[in-house]
Amino acid sequence: MKRVPIVLLGLMLLTAAPAFAGSFGIYGSYWDGSDTGSTYGAGARMGFQFLKWLELEFHGTYYTDFENDIQSSNFELTALPVDGGLKFNLLPKSKVNVYVGGGVTYYFMDTNLGSVDDEFTYYGEAGLEFGGKTKFFVEALWRSLDTTVDDPTSSVDVDFSGVSANAGINWHW
Repeated sequence: MKRVPIVLLGLMLLTAAPAFAGSFGIYGSYWDGSDTGSTYGAGARMGFQFLKWLELEFHGTYYTDFENDIQSSNFELTALPVDGGLKFNLLPKSKVNVYVGGGVTYYFMDTNLGSVDDEFTYYGEAGLEFGGKTKFFVEALWRSLDTTVDDPTSSVDVDFSGVSANAGINWHW
């Protein structure tokens, strides 16, 4: 029974520390997959700074209508990758910050024909942000994703792995 207050205290400290320093941003995105062609999307991100050079970050991006020749001309696929990982700020006190990071991604996938499995994979990123409390950023991500698309007549293995590029604005506090 003594563990419950200690665990609660630990959780309170872990959630309170990031509230003092963090960021929120919105961005436009482009993703070019191996087998799927390209698509555009939009997303939001949030970061919690533990040290000047280390952030815990989360992003979510919504992509629609991959250009593809997967099965038919009527085939539509949407993807919502939700990323969580660590970002290492290489120049945290500078007006121009270079960063690298990586983490895990859960993909919520949907199609109008048949079904596609949601997947759990990884990503890596590198980026540049510039400005004061309001920063503009550009970043490139490597997304890894292999899945199977099923329709009533067949199954097709599809490799969505490829480069994603984001550009947007990030507010720091």
